[in-house]
Amino acid sequence: MKILIRLGAFFKPYKFILCISIIASLLYALFNVASLWVVGTLIGNLFGSSTLNTYNLNSINGNINHFLTNLISSESQIIQLKMICIILFITFLFKNIFYYINWVGISYIQLNIVKNLRDSFYSSIQRFSLKFFDKNKTGEILSIMLNDINWIKVAFNKSLQVLINELISIIILIYMLFLISPSLTFLILCTVPISGFLILKISQSIKRKVTRASMKIADISSYAEEKIIGIKIVKAFNMTSNEISNFFKENYKFFQLEFKHQRLFGLTTPINDIIGVTLGVFLLWYGGQEVLVHNKMSSDDFMRFIIFLFAMLQPARKLGNSIATIQTGLASSERLFHMIDQPYLRSNEDSLEKMHIFKDKIEISNLNFSYSNNTKNILSDINLTIKKGEKVALVGTSGSGKTTLTNLLLKFYDFKQGNIKIDNNSYSTINTKSIRNLIGLVTQEPILFNDTIKNNITYGSNNISEDKLIEAAKIAKIDDYVSSLELKYDTLIGERGSLLSGGQKQRLSIARAIIKNPPILIFDEATSSLDSESEKKVQEAIDNLVKDRTVIMIAHRLTTIKNVDRIIVLKNGKIKEVGSHNELMRKNGYYSKLYNIQFKDSNE
Repeated sequence: MKILIRLGAFFKPYKFILCISIIASLLYALFNVASLWVVGTLIGNLFGSSTLNTYNLNSINGNINHFLTNLISSESQIIQLKMICIILFITFLFKNIFYYINWVGISYIQLNIVKNLRDSFYSSIQRFSLKFFDKNKTGEILSIMLNDINWIKVAFNKSLQVLINELISIIILIYMLFLISPSLTFLILCTVPISGFLILKISQSIKRKVTRASMKIADISSYAEEKIIGIKIVKAFNMTSNEISNFFKENYKFFQLEFKHQRLFGLTTPINDIIGVTLGVFLLWYGGQEVLVHNKMSSDDFMRFIIFLFAMLQPARKLGNSIATIQTGLASSERLFHMIDQPYLRSNEDSLEKMHIFKDKIEISNLNFSYSNNTKNILSDINLTIKKGEKVALVGTSGSGKTTLTNLLLKFYDFKQGNIKIDNNSYSTINTKSIRNLIGLVTQEPILFNDTIKNNITYGSNNISEDKLIEAAKIAKIDDYVSSLELKYDTLIGERGSLLSGGQKQRLSIARAIIKNPPILIFDEATSSLDSESEKKVQEAIDNLVKDRTVIMIAHRLTTIKNVDRIIVLKNGKIKEVGSHNELMRKNGYYSKLYNIQFKDSNE
């Protein structure tokens, strides 16, 4: 029920259109009933069974028949037939006009709601901290965005129209049945709880199976994405057949879940039809005796009753199917809202102080951090001051906490113990966007998008002129390559920059940092994966970029950091040593050991 209420909130902006659609649906149902009544009158008149004097004018049923008979009354049956045909055409015309109005209105609402759900989901995941992405698989996130929202769309498409149109039609048809014969109508309504109970049980089972199927397709998406990204390793280790076999097994499990879902879903129509035809046969026998034996009902009324009854079976069947479809949409909605409801970084960002310039220093004091409450600290008792214009390097073995420290400086994660300050302003009081505006990031593996070179360089920066773009590319040593391309800066670089070499990708990301022009720069092992020639070009680009900036550099190749002002040596999440390259080598401590291990076989 909570999910239905929450989905209902998405209808609020479209209340007026929804009202118009409901009114159109009501008029459609009325004209539909009128057309059926006219058909009943036509059959009666053709067989000469209707006369004006036989109607009970004290009942609504009698008055309707009296009105129609007066409308079409004529001495000639051919003229009566002509009038009935005209009325029948007019009722069908207006019925379909209102049906179309209802259809367009409901379609507009449901498509907008699905669009808004997808917008809300994407907006939410963009605001989450990196901890969210550490806990949730990319395949699962994409599965919810594509598969689950699509199921919600299907549920809306098949259910919203039915719930409004068919429900109104059923109500009006039941009312008309009551007008003709309350006793027979009461017998019909006695079967509703039985049908409803069966459909509800099936629907609940469908919801459970859809939930399991959604989780399984998320697993398949994650698995496929991981193996496609790592396709080089798969092929290099001759694991193609193994991966195909594993995928087939997982896909077969998904097939089984989907097939069980479809088997259950397919039961709704036969159950409704069997109940409907059983009821129809019973009423045909019982009502026929009321007409032929007991004379309690006219043949005209009995004919109309049968017409209305069978007219009601179709919307009733659609309504039963829609209830099952709604359960599918509800299961997907639960997964969607569960993901959306994950906490954001902070809810009071707009009220926090905004910083536009970096004046003095970054201070880290008594900082402790772990990615989970149940794991040991990645960083412990970190105390460090970085002055404006200073160039420092973070050194240590894998897992020593270097990247984690830079992640905290970029406020990718919240920490509970210790503090980080910029110009004596605590991170807890500074707007996250303003912190990141002060910091440029160049990662070990350049993160590029399937877009043009221009849009990748200017990503995150607005209103960049052509001259500034080219200047940044020249400083990053990438302009010569771009100029050799046919489309120059409008060239698409492929998914993750697949059409560029490693060095070109890195220089492109450096150009992006140059365009941003931040006072603080973080390099996360920016040259560690490059060959010597590419490293030389990238290092030249870095040298151009770091002038007059505060630089924090992570490096595995210790030769690249000899000229920094200070080296911060980390071991097991703690600061082990601090000093320049020469100072640390003279100490003959942990840094010296790392350096000698790395270059013991070289002449350096």
